[in-house]
Amino acid sequence: GTADTDTDSDGAFDNCAADGNPQDGCVNDANKMAPGKCGCGTADTDTDADGALDNCAADGQPRDLCPNDPQKTAPGKCGCGNPDTDTDSDGALDNCAADGQPRDDCDSDPLKTGPGLCGCGTRDVDSDGDKTPDCKDQCPGDALKIAPT
Repeated sequence: GTADTDTDSDGAFDNCAADGNPQDGCVNDANKMAPGKCGCGTADTDTDADGALDNCAADGQPRDLCPNDPQKTAPGKCGCGNPDTDTDSDGALDNCAADGQPRDDCDSDPLKTGPGLCGCGTRDVDSDGDKTPDCKDQCPGDALKIAPT
């Protein structure tokens, strides 16, 4: 006959089904009796429950390279845990610097990526050329003064 061997001590015999357990399909993996989706020796885990397994590609999904980020399966441009969004569609991402663009600190102002001198939503324009932006110049049409006298 066949020896009742349980190589990995998981309660399933290597060569036959017995005692309510199926035959062990993973004789060297105490955590599995069948290969599952990732195979013997690799856990079928989806830590963030996004449908992509942490340790292998399966069911049309790639291996999850961001196992703790349910919004991503790959780091993208901003990395795991940070969405790759560009709210104002100016080419600068809201959460990180990427593609030669700085991080967008004015993510609702498509004309700016940083607050500059006048803040987000206000252009840093100097209409009269006196080196004082209009937002700080009380006389934006007079190059000789920045405040009324």
